[in-house]
Amino acid sequence: MIGIDVSLAVGEKAGVGYYAASLIEALAKIDRQHDYMLYPFFGNTMHPDFKKVTALATGNFRVFMDSASPSRVRLTRIKFGIDNSRYFNGIDLLHCTSFFIPKQYSGPIISTIYDVSFLLFPECHTEANRLYCLQGTLDAADRCDRIIAISENTKSDLIKYFAVEPERVVVTHLAPRDVFRPINDELMRGTVLKKYGIKGSYIFSLGSIEPRKNLIRLIRAYALLDERTRGRFSLVIAGGTGWLNSDIYAEVKELNLSDYVKFIGYIVDEDLPVLYSAADMFVYPSLYEGFGLPVVEAMACGAPVITSNNSSLREIAKGAALLIDPIDETAIANAILDIINDRELANDLRAKSIIRSSEFSWLEAARKTLAVYEACIR
Repeated sequence: MIGIDVSLAVGEKAGVGYYAASLIEALAKIDRQHDYMLYPFFGNTMHPDFKKVTALATGNFRVFMDSASPSRVRLTRIKFGIDNSRYFNGIDLLHCTSFFIPKQYSGPIISTIYDVSFLLFPECHTEANRLYCLQGTLDAADRCDRIIAISENTKSDLIKYFAVEPERVVVTHLAPRDVFRPINDELMRGTVLKKYGIKGSYIFSLGSIEPRKNLIRLIRAYALLDERTRGRFSLVIAGGTGWLNSDIYAEVKELNLSDYVKFIGYIVDEDLPVLYSAADMFVYPSLYEGFGLPVVEAMACGAPVITSNNSSLREIAKGAALLIDPIDETAIANAILDIINDRELANDLRAKSIIRSSEFSWLEAARKTLAVYEACIR
């Protein structure tokens, strides 16, 4: 039996949460041979999203139910080996997806590592989060039979900074979910845009509101546009509240952009494809990414994309986006103006977005992951 940590698949999800949920859905489609146990080690089992996880508990998938215990109690039990025989009885392989590796589990272990931003950009993390991710990655480098990296860039970083042997690391790219496709229905667009108070044309950005997403420079780049252009194109920023973000909101007020920049918070799944599709462009000037899932989501919806020329983003964009130096605010502003002023360029990027996004598949990621499972179980 294969155990998978689904803690991050419950609740408001960023890319790492969608990884666990999407992988399990794809595995359920392709694998009827192996039995699976899904572990919400520290996930909020009282959250409505947990029903989506338990809905997978059919056929060869089951969910380990310990929901009577608060998540902190569950995590403490596992961390210190309390009742581990009950947790891991019959488990031939454990796939850890959240930087947490139970110390008392002695069987084969696979860990998915998303990035090493906590090491390269420590100033973009809280101290607690930085130490948690660092310890999880050190544990993975020390204990895991295989490590799954979500990009070639992450694999290179693991080899360079954690001395992981290349043969232990397998790359499986993420992918846009099936809901991400161009939405051209005007009624649907109008309903969603009204819901979030969006009027007229807009430049869209999405990501947790935290320093690594480089939103301050995006806001400063937007401020470089003339007032007439800002009046035609608002800047809409979506994403759940991250950390160390007070400066981001303060920058909007400092630059007198409150009438032009709109923060719309965390977006539910059914609305996000519309927001990507209706946008005049999607701008993602992150300082560093392990993959950059919003980029391929936006591409799948046919949005012209501007993103950074660093980390995994070059690998993922692969000629289908305008690449910019994320430190150069003028370069970001010029790329925005290029798409606004050149309709042929915008249409070309839309077409390239659709083609590039189609090259990523959760079914393919599941097949590669299953091959790793089987290699470790043998």
